[in-house]
Amino acid sequence: MSPPLATLPLAPAIGIGLLAGGAVGLLHFVGLRYTVRLLAAGRTGLALASQGLRVLLSALLLAALFHFGLAALLAGFAGFLVARHMLLRDRAATHAPPVREPRP
Repeated sequence: MSPPLATLPLAPAIGIGLLAGGAVGLLHFVGLRYTVRLLAAGRTGLALASQGLRVLLSALLLAALFHFGLAALLAGFAGFLVARHMLLRDRAATHAPPVREPRP
């Protein structure tokens, strides 16, 4: 019989949480961009399905990380937020308004 996952040492639990949270976070926020495009195109049914899938995937990840312990769960949240920050920073860099020079 294998030991419960909650007895996982701290470092591997944090590593698993960060990697899983980052990967699912990237999928979640790329999917959000897709969902918004669907809504803008008037495809509400498909957009709602996409939204449900994103939320379900994120919830399943957090439930799975809970079984690895609190450290893995918190690291998963952190990975999720790091993925969000990376995508927002990338989006801001590619869609930044032009810088205007002040007039003398």
